[in-house]
Amino acid sequence: MTSYEYRAPVDMAADELFGFMARPESLPQHLPGLETTTPEVDTGGRRISWEEGGYRGEVVVVDDGPGRSQVAIAVKTEHGGDVRRELEEAVAALAHRATGEAESSATADENSWY
Repeated sequence: MTSYEYRAPVDMAADELFGFMARPESLPQHLPGLETTTPEVDTGGRRISWEEGGYRGEVVVVDDGPGRSQVAIAVKTEHGGDVRRELEEAVAALAHRATGEAESSATADENSWY
């Protein structure tokens, strides 16, 4: 099994980003192998881990200052291909969806008069 790691900054508070990622429907849309397993969620450590067949992984969200965080993802897999690029794309898509959802929610709250 080969190990891969990727870390990226996200312009979003760590607790808010982790809350998005910890929802059951968030990760399986972007990370293969999670469709049939239930990830283990450690809210206090902002850590999500899973194991499915020949695929193991972990996502950790770390506070990186006000309104900023770091997402670290590590996987072990027998899957070939460009796994690092797949991790980069998955983290980018998750961060994009999380920040978009947060902005949409904030806009709705600000415009609640209509």
